[in-house]
Amino acid sequence: MADSDNIVLKTVKVSSRRSFGDAAVEFWRYRHLCFHLASADLQSRFRRSALGIIWALIHPLAFTFLYSIVLATIFQQSFLDFSVYVFAGLILWEAISGFMILGSHSLINAAGYLKQSAIPMLLFPIRTSMTVTFIFVLGIVSFALYTVAVSVLYGFAPGVTIYWLWSLPICAALFLFGVPLATITAYLNVQFRDTQQILIIFTQAVWFASPVFFARNVFDTPELQLWATINPVVAFCDVFRDPLVYGRAPDPTDWIAIGIWVCIAWVVAFWVMASSGRKTVFNL
Repeated sequence: MADSDNIVLKTVKVSSRRSFGDAAVEFWRYRHLCFHLASADLQSRFRRSALGIIWALIHPLAFTFLYSIVLATIFQQSFLDFSVYVFAGLILWEAISGFMILGSHSLINAAGYLKQSAIPMLLFPIRTSMTVTFIFVLGIVSFALYTVAVSVLYGFAPGVTIYWLWSLPICAALFLFGVPLATITAYLNVQFRDTQQILIIFTQAVWFASPVFFARNVFDTPELQLWATINPVVAFCDVFRDPLVYGRAPDPTDWIAIGIWVCIAWVVAFWVMASSGRKTVFNL
């Protein structure tokens, strides 16, 4: 038996005796590695680029213009109103889809680490979620710059208001929702490598069935009310757009819905981790 196989077997035997509490303590021990890896992800993402991290500000703005130029005409909307609405939806959707699609690769990309030491497996979906959340924050910065510009140049209301402070708990809630999403898709992708292809189709379907660029009132129709209730993207769009686009506090019922979805996502994630265990390493 090769030395690397002995290392893996030893790792699995040791890890199988650990409880969730032990795993949490051990993860805290590796927190600095998690931050380092997330930082390395961001650096590699923009390495050798002339504009570097500024691209994270340009991308959502560019796609907003592309979508708004065409769709504002089709939906007979004001370009400014529609572009601000779409901008907010795009940066939020990029984060949610990123948790699932990028998260699905988090364990596979970490195979070298996991085969050599008993690093908590949850660390790597968290690493990906930290990166996605940071890009989301940069998207909010880009959205703020655009909102200020259209507010100053065209008198667009409400502009940047005190309600923008809601972006802090929104980022926290999005991260808490994203970590279990990344964890679930990561474990599934290790077991079934077709998961990443299915996720592409699934996220595209949810994209069209969510108020990313479609008007929110479309989902208030009797035919779509049930879907709007069980679709977490709708609740996230509402709590995100209320303070940043409409200048008002989010509806408490939306926060309740998000809280329920976060709890469900974590329950499923813990079940997947408990079912798979450390033996997942053998499939990497």
